Amino acid sequence: MNKVGVKVSEDETRLFGHALITFPQELGSSPRVRLSIMRKSKDAPYLGGAGWQARPATVDAAVVSRGANSATVIVGPEVCDQIPVDLQVKIEVEGHDIEGSAFWPPIPPSPGAWSQELTPFKTPSPQAIEREMEEAVEQAVELPRAVEPPKPQPVAPPPKSKWRFLYLLIPLALLVAGGGYYIADSRGWFNKPEPLLARFERLRLTDANGVELFALSGDAYREGDGGIGLQAINLAMERGNKDAKLEIARWYDPGSFDPAKADRADANRAARAYFELSIEGQTAAKELLRSLCAKSASSPQDPAFSGFLRDTYCEGTLE
Repeated sequence: MNKVGVKVSEDETRLFGHALITFPQELGSSPRVRLSIMRKSKDAPYLGGAGWQARPATVDAAVVSRGANSATVIVGPEVCDQIPVDLQVKIEVEGHDIEGSAFWPPIPPSPGAWSQELTPFKTPSPQAIEREMEEAVEQAVELPRAVEPPKPQPVAPPPKSKWRFLYLLIPLALLVAGGGYYIADSRGWFNKPEPLLARFERLRLTDANGVELFALSGDAYREGDGGIGLQAINLAMERGNKDAKLEIARWYDPGSFDPAKADRADANRAARAYFELSIEGQTAAKELLRSLCAKSASSPQDPAFSGFLRDTYCEGTLE
């Protein structure tokens, strides 16, 4: 078997669960190939259609590009969702005398089986932003009308000497009331909350550091809209928001696993995020990593820590 260098990377043109595997060799002219993906395991070393198994198996892959001395194939969630981050795998191509090894990169798992193409992000023009904002406003609920002030009760007419002051006070009161309503209306005090979808589309174009997107994610999950919540927090993390990265890691941490937001507990994924944030000086991440390592040491038989890379994330010091 001819050993070659294999490169595995996330397919960033698709949402969740897709990997590109590049071989430094042509793979014929067929649009699809079969891959044999193996790991070090006594019981289930081969990856097949039903997950890791004992018998030899192959998985399907589509060829997406070819070069003079290279070929790149893509595998989807049925493969990527089964392989944890940093697991070393050996990959062979059926019908070709080649094999290569690689450490699996961090690829977000698919929520269910959902995946779709992403359109490349382009800086929108001012006209496009204005048009999207107008569409979002049109979708909002009609603004409530201001409550009419109570009608004044009849009062005894003032002495004739004071009528001239009354004529001055009435226009002044009306002017103050109208100005107050204008200020309240211009600041949105009478507006109902912005719809989640309109808010996400606005922040997708304007929130550069992900702070508001992270806040939107929490609001969306509390209102039961996990789709917008997941898109918002992932986009916030991609834009460098550390709070979003820490929150996602907690979803996958076996000690705080949230089945409503993550498909499975993944100690390696949580530890990797904690480790990276700890290096960047985040105290909360450092304490969570220590807790995760302590739990893995005290519960080595816990299935949640099967394949956990303790030597990578728990040995040494972060001080």
